[in-house]
Amino acid sequence: MVTLSDAILAINPDAQFEYEDIDNIFWLKKTKPISKDVILQKYRELKDIELEKTAFEKANQLTFFGKILNNAYENRILLFKYRQALATSSIVISLIFVLTNNFHKVRYTIVTDPYGTEFVYDRFTGKLKKKIIY
Repeated sequence: MVTLSDAILAINPDAQFEYEDIDNIFWLKKTKPISKDVILQKYRELKDIELEKTAFEKANQLTFFGKILNNAYENRILLFKYRQALATSSIVISLIFVLTNNFHKVRYTIVTDPYGTEFVYDRFTGKLKKKIIY
């Protein structure tokens, strides 16, 4: 937080003073007095810089996905070490999703004989059953 002391010291770093408010500044040890307008102008300038700094910091905060990506970047050696296991597990997981959603298509198939009769072939048990039409 910017104070009047910061503004005065930004104008004259060697200034020695005491103050209660902007109207009551006591200059010590032969410090050259600075006008009230110059102090207020510098105070506003420093306040604007502080507001810009906080806005910049807020704009540069990482989002949830940014934090995840940053964490992945920091652990890149660990990820590189286990890259094959990560790739294999992702393939297995996607295969499980495909198989569970299409289980009937994977297990059963329709077979037709030369006479046009349709049969259901169970690939897991190897049994052939006549297709029933409802």
